[in-house]
Amino acid sequence: MRLLLIVPHWPPEIGSAAHIYYDLARGFVKRGHEVHIITSYPRGYNLHKKDRGKAYPMYEVMDNIKVHRCTYPLSKRDLIFLRGVEHFILPYIYYKKLKKINIKFDVCLIYVPPLPLYYLGEKIKKKMGVPYVLNFQDIHPDELIDGGVLKNRLIIKILRRIEKSAYKNPDYITVMSPGGVELIKKRGKRNNNIECIYNSVNLDEIDKFKRVKNFKKRENIKDKFLVTYAGILSPFQGLDDILDVAKMMKEYRDIVFYIVGDGMIKKHLERRKEREKIDNLKILPLQPREEYFNIINSSDINIVSLDRRMTAPCIPGKLSNLLSLGKTIIANVPEDNDTAKILKENNCGLVVTPGDLQEFKNAIIKLKDDEGLRMTFSENGKKFVEENMNLDKIVTRYEEIFVMITNKNGDGSFNNR
Repeated sequence: MRLLLIVPHWPPEIGSAAHIYYDLARGFVKRGHEVHIITSYPRGYNLHKKDRGKAYPMYEVMDNIKVHRCTYPLSKRDLIFLRGVEHFILPYIYYKKLKKINIKFDVCLIYVPPLPLYYLGEKIKKKMGVPYVLNFQDIHPDELIDGGVLKNRLIIKILRRIEKSAYKNPDYITVMSPGGVELIKKRGKRNNNIECIYNSVNLDEIDKFKRVKNFKKRENIKDKFLVTYAGILSPFQGLDDILDVAKMMKEYRDIVFYIVGDGMIKKHLERRKEREKIDNLKILPLQPREEYFNIINSSDINIVSLDRRMTAPCIPGKLSNLLSLGKTIIANVPEDNDTAKILKENNCGLVVTPGDLQEFKNAIIKLKDDEGLRMTFSENGKKFVEENMNLDKIVTRYEEIFVMITNKNGDGSFNNR
């Protein structure tokens, strides 16, 4: 089949969206499909410092994936307001690129957010006759409201109207968490052509990354127990809890904390660290993918964190990598969050209540002192990934969905309509 994937982030950008769809696209190519990507030009704030300032082609072929990039003035600015505006202009920018490509596609898969990309799916279907799948990675506007980023009542009202249509009209909807499926069914009054498909993991590539584990040696902390958060630094993550628990545990000289990443609250975290003299914690910038895996491989505990206000169903993108690597996880997330349910139901990590610093501290000490428990969590996590997040299985399931909504056979011929 000839597949069109639309995703706002693509390598060399760092982040889960770029690499989730890069792996997925490679999986489709491996199965013989022709894959095209429409994406945005790499944004400086999502790049490792060594990649900033470089020129990137507007069209290139990566691993037999045909990548079409779009540029526009807002793509170069990391301002919250302008990034919000960007959400509404992307459908127009991407559709303009699609018309320029002038290729007839069999099916389109669209990464959401931004939520207004729903309109692009509808336009592609109506103007070009191409069925589309919306893949909801986050539930907007809920997460923006819960995190305190979105307060304007008019914008919220507009997004709620888009949300209602986006749940009702697509040919198929995939969601990365079971709770998201139930929410969309309820709000969109939709009972079919919707399912949970977890973000995929390329297990062959993960095996390669497992071999790199020298971060502690480089940092001269080989004798320390390393607790790490690596990911986006945003108001949605509740990262002040990590600084607070590190501050509580200053007397534990054999335990160190690292926060690795970039985002809206990085300067806030750095100021707190300096002002409060949290010397057992270090903050590092965004890292290339290989070094990201080196850091989490070298860590004794890896943290997944969400702000206590985050009530929307979601699973942080980093969870699949941590589980696949067999890492010990502490999830500082609301109890009814899908991440908490996965870890508890599959016995592959500890869950602590956001804001409960004593519980957080106790979890770190418990895991530090119980190597057997860490090993149990490790094996159960890898088993969950193999059964639910294996790239080959995810690609197969998407193929089945594409065949169903296009009424097309595996050999490229069409069934009688």
